Order: sequence, then C-alpha cells, then structure tokens
Amino acid sequence: MIIFVADLFAEQYKGGAELTTEAIYQSSLMPVHKAISSTLNVEILKEHQDAFWIFGNFAGLSEDCLLYAIKNLKYSVLEYDYKYCKFRSPSKHIEKEGSCDCHNSRHGKIVAMFLHASVHNWWMSEGQKNIYQELFPFLQEGNQVLSSVFSDRTLDYIESLDTKNKNDKWVIMNSESWIKGVDDAVSYAKENNLEYELLWGLEHKEFLKKLAKSKGLIFLPKGNDTCPRMVIEAKLLGCELVLNDGVQHKDEEWFATKDTAMEYLRQRTKTYWNTLEDVAAEYFEIPKEESESNIRYHIVVPFYNADKWVHKNIDSIKRQRHSNFICTLIDDMSTDKSVKSVELSLGNDDRFELIKNKEKKYALGNIAHALSLEKCQPEDVVLLLDGDDWLASSKTLSRLSDAYKDEDCLLTYGSYVYFPMGIRGVEPSEYPEEVVKNNTYRQDKWRASHLRTFKQKLWQKLSHDDLKDENGDYYKMTYDQAIMLPLLEMAGGRSKYIPEVLHVYNKENPLNVDKIKAQEQYALAQKIREKDKYEKI
Repeated sequence: MIIFVADLFAEQYKGGAELTTEAIYQSSLMPVHKAISSTLNVEILKEHQDAFWIFGNFAGLSEDCLLYAIKNLKYSVLEYDYKYCKFRSPSKHIEKEGSCDCHNSRHGKIVAMFLHASVHNWWMSEGQKNIYQELFPFLQEGNQVLSSVFSDRTLDYIESLDTKNKNDKWVIMNSESWIKGVDDAVSYAKENNLEYELLWGLEHKEFLKKLAKSKGLIFLPKGNDTCPRMVIEAKLLGCELVLNDGVQHKDEEWFATKDTAMEYLRQRTKTYWNTLEDVAAEYFEIPKEESESNIRYHIVVPFYNADKWVHKNIDSIKRQRHSNFICTLIDDMSTDKSVKSVELSLGNDDRFELIKNKEKKYALGNIAHALSLEKCQPEDVVLLLDGDDWLASSKTLSRLSDAYKDEDCLLTYGSYVYFPMGIRGVEPSEYPEEVVKNNTYRQDKWRASHLRTFKQKLWQKLSHDDLKDENGDYYKMTYDQAIMLPLLEMAGGRSKYIPEVLHVYNKENPLNVDKIKAQEQYALAQKIREKDKYEKI
C-alpha cells in the first residue's frame, strides 16, 4: 500500500503545491491512498506501518507522529518549502521576530531527522536543496530536485493554447501575503511604464488563458519561493519574465527556454516513480534485479470509452525498461475522446499501432484480429491488457522475461491489485500439481488471473470455433476463460504463476462487465467450462 500525506489536497485548495501533489499521485501506476496530515495520529501510523508513505506538505503532523515515522516507517519526502522553520519560511520568521534560528531548535532538528530517515528526499529547486544541505550537512544522500510537477493533461492543455497575437499587458498575481511581493511588482511596472493587470481569484484554466495572451509576468517575492508554478506556466506560454533571486529555480538549466522546460516537465512524474521503485522496490512488489533478455512482446490493448484511463495504460507500457516490444491498440468504436487521448499519448513512437474499428468486435474479436496480423512471430510473447488497466511497474516486462528465460515456458498468469482500493485480487494462485497432471483446469476454480501472457505459437494451436458463439461471433465477454482454459490445457506443466503484482485492475470503470452483466458472464463461463478439453502438446 502507498499512502500520500499532505496538509491539503487539490479538492480543498488549488495552490501550486496541491496541484503538484495531484499530478504526482494521479500519475502513479499503483493505487495511492490520500491522508490529510492533521488527521493522523500514532495509532493510525502504527496500523499502517507496513505501507510505504509519501509525505508532501506535512506541517499538520504532530511531533509524536514525526518521531514515530523516523523510527518505524519506510517513507519518502517532498519538501515544498522550509519546514524546519516554524513559519515554513525563514523570511516570514525574520519579518515577525527579527531572526530565524529554527535549524537549531527542537522542531528544526526533528524535521532534519525526519528528512534524514527518509529513503529519498525531493526538493523543489537546487537553491532550496543547497540551503538545507548547508544547514544540515548530513542531508547529502538520497536527494534529488523534482521541481513543480505537471500532469500530462495540463501540459497538453498549455500546448493547445494560442500564444500568438499577445497583448501589451503584464500579469501580476495579487495576494494577501506580503511575501509574494505584489507591491514591489506593481512599483516595478509603474516605474517602467508597463501596462499591467492584477489577477485574483481566476480558475486555473482561465488564468492560463490570460497568460497565453499576455506579454509577460512580473513576480518579485520578498523571500525564497522554491519553484513557483505560475512562473513555469508563464515560461511555457511564451511570456517575458521579470523575476528576482527569490525565484529559486529561475537559473536552472532546464528553465532556459520553453522547449527545454516542456521536455523536462514531461519526464518529472516518470522520474519520480522510477526513482521510488529503485529505492523502495519491495513496496512496489517488484524485484530490483532487471532481466536481460531478447524476448519480444506483442502487447494487445483493446479499448472502448477509456478516455479517463488509457493514457495511464500507454504510459505504463512506454515506461518499460525492457523495450523490445510492439503494441497494438484497437479502438472498438469509442464514443468519447479515447482515440484523441491515445493519439496524444503515442506521439511518434513507432512501436505502437492504433487500429480504429469500423464495426464493433468486442475484446475477444479485437484480440483475435490483432494476433492474426503478420507482425506477430511464433516465439513472441503475447500480453493482453485492457485499455482501462495498466502495468504495475516499469519492470513488469523484465519480471516476465525472468519466467520466459526458461525456454520451456509457454504461458504465465499472475497477481494484481485493484484500483483505486489498492488491495490484491483474491483469485490468483498456482494451479495444484494434481490439476496440472490430470488436465482438470475446467473443473478447478478460476486461478489464471492478470497478468496473462502466452507464446504466440501456443495461440496458433487454438481452434477459434471454441472462442465463438452459436452464431459464429466471438464471445462478447468472459474472453479470459475462453482463451486461458484451452491454453493452460495445452501448456500443461509449461505454465508459470507469478506471485508479484504486475497488473493494476481498474474497478472505477462503470462499463466493467462484472458490474453490468454479471449473470450473463457467469452463464457463459459455465458454458465454456463444459467444452471439450484440449490435450497437452
């Protein structure tokens, strides 16, 4: 289980930190549970001691919680500001009390220990990281600059905005906080005879539209602002910038041009999750070791009205460290924006092919069509993945390759977690030796669950008549048992169960067959089990 802690989430307040937090947890391929820091206590931490924790803003955590986490939890920290300071900003502290010596206080030392005990610390800027490391020299290991993080959809929206024909106005974001330097920004505009507009209370998309048409942004904070989101947005939208040294990321290499910024930001969520997999692999249920293999995978992804999730599916495939694969995506006449989402996600990656059906074929018909294409070779490993599901880790194909290193292996099945609940599926398990020996898969309970893979040469021995109804049409549901039972029978002992979680099964989709046609699904499954079994090859 992964638990993300924050003082606030975007549902409560859409500030820069909250939007970054949202982009991070929504990009996870594993389910992420959210927790408000102020609602936590030691009892809750103890109850979920076996989870992996991600602490974003954690000002709401009690001292007892911090001390318990240091001793007992496995966690990572995203430091958005300066939480060793009781005001979370030394500049605010100095303005209030004349000085800031918080790094020598009990609170400051506890926060420093909290960061030291983390498996990995993420900073918003090089300047912020350097300040922490100067104050607390023992924070030299397990550090990486993340910067503000944007979802792919936000970046796509920014790229879609028209930035031509900009007006002559400069944007200044209004704020109730003196540290945002609004007065200084206004004074600068007046002193330089710049036409300006004070913005306040706009919805995020409206603010982006305003930036897209504006000449520039003036932002002159009175203290260190680690990586202000609006400054990045202005850069991406081609605005001129007037900034001071309080904007801590402004001189970093990635921020030099809007193109380098966009390229950098497109990789941040991937960098984040890939790093966590490396430093906390046991919590992602994937071994650290990577397999070296020449095995080629043919990933088949049928989808229908999966706009909300298909970008996660494609991203999970693109992230695979084992890169020897081809992927066929088949749109089964979606009526939403699924195809557009797929096209945006694919880009120019020539390992992927998108097929747009002109008639509905349902999942099994689409799978059969994809595997009939000449691109699939007998020794290729076929991987079946619904368009609203995704692979659990960047190491999924590597883990499968470990199984297929045994040249005798013809088929694998395995374990999954439900999204968004984060709990493991109950049915996956290894078929008993007696079932394998007697070829009684159809009489045993269903075990061959996600993730399902098999050699193409095994599929070629399957009679398609066993995949069709009395009208000669491919079954419209229960394709898993229709395919896997005969393949298991033919493979016999040459199949492998993989206990590690390699697949995320999305329960959010209201179109799931087990939600809308459960009885029909059960009846068809029984019919499939009554068919004649295949002999072991």
